[in-house]
Amino acid sequence: MTYLIVVIQLAAVFLFGNETAEFLTTNSWQQVAPGIVMILFAALVAPDAIVRDQKNGMFSLYMSTPLTKSTYLAAKSFSVAGSILLITFGPALLYLLGKTVKGLGPDGVGQWFETFARLSVACIVLSLFLCAFSLAFSCFTNRRAIASIVVLLAYLGTSVPSVILYEETNIGENILLINPVETAYEFGARLCNSPSIVDNYGDITTTFITLGFFGWLLVSCLILLVIYRKREAI
Repeated sequence: MTYLIVVIQLAAVFLFGNETAEFLTTNSWQQVAPGIVMILFAALVAPDAIVRDQKNGMFSLYMSTPLTKSTYLAAKSFSVAGSILLITFGPALLYLLGKTVKGLGPDGVGQWFETFARLSVACIVLSLFLCAFSLAFSCFTNRRAIASIVVLLAYLGTSVPSVILYEETNIGENILLINPVETAYEFGARLCNSPSIVDNYGDITTTFITLGFFGWLLVSCLILLVIYRKREAI
């Protein structure tokens, strides 16, 4: 769906000319799918990657080979992150290429490659975070449907309170950092020198955004590692 939206908009620009060229004036990072869309996708992909193995006994079979828990998780993480990266990076790259062809891209070859590199890194780190977050909250059960619900509840359980606390108290904008997914999106925006996608995050310093992002990434990885360290092959 995210690919389709960008393709349709780019087609309109090239077919109908300058009337729709305003679409090409935004930052490429702003074409990355919204957080709720990506967490829905991650909530479907991550449980399918690890929950099924636990339920059908494949995890035990893997553990009977030279494969270790660490290498197993690394392989699964690579698979899930790769799937998510296709959805985050693909539309943004198409948009950047469309701007370039239309003559609205970065000035000069050096600046183009800098923009491309920033966009690539931002999409990779966002994909890795969504992978870690969704895998971490998928590993509490061996039922895929329930695992998907747990991932969504983890997202809602952090995003809703962050908004309520920000709007109803005087704690300040830093309280928004308890929302891991939007914090990850804002971190990507800072990497791309893009305007904030999420309202109010622009007032938070880059230092706190960075600390919040890596803090949540570390927590997600620790949850996953602790659960699997205690998990026995049956």
